[in-house]
Amino acid sequence: MGRRFARDAGLSAASSAEVAVVVSELATNLVRHTRAGGTVEVWCEDGWLCIRSLDRGPGMAEPERLFVGREGRPGPLPGESLGEGGAAVRRLTDEVRVSNREGGGLEVFARKRMSLEARRPW
Repeated sequence: MGRRFARDAGLSAASSAEVAVVVSELATNLVRHTRAGGTVEVWCEDGWLCIRSLDRGPGMAEPERLFVGREGRPGPLPGESLGEGGAAVRRLTDEVRVSNREGGGLEVFARKRMSLEARRPW
């Protein structure tokens, strides 16, 4: 859905694929790390494609660690996540921030600059 939304908004196939990865990583984090779930929202505003993930989990002691990745730690054990989703979100967007929500949970807000690119008429 993220890819389709981005394509319909005018982003190139490559940029739309990046949006799809970001949406997928944020949704995967909701499923993997929060029992209570959450939402991922995508919209366009003032030349930006915005993506926000809101969860009802416990939050994080250090929210910025979401973007660190494995940083030299050994590969994951069987059943563990790769630990690279947050780093991918940072790499594939132009701006991203994460914070604990008042009352619990985590908010990740990312945005990608809308540069309308020529689309193939297929």
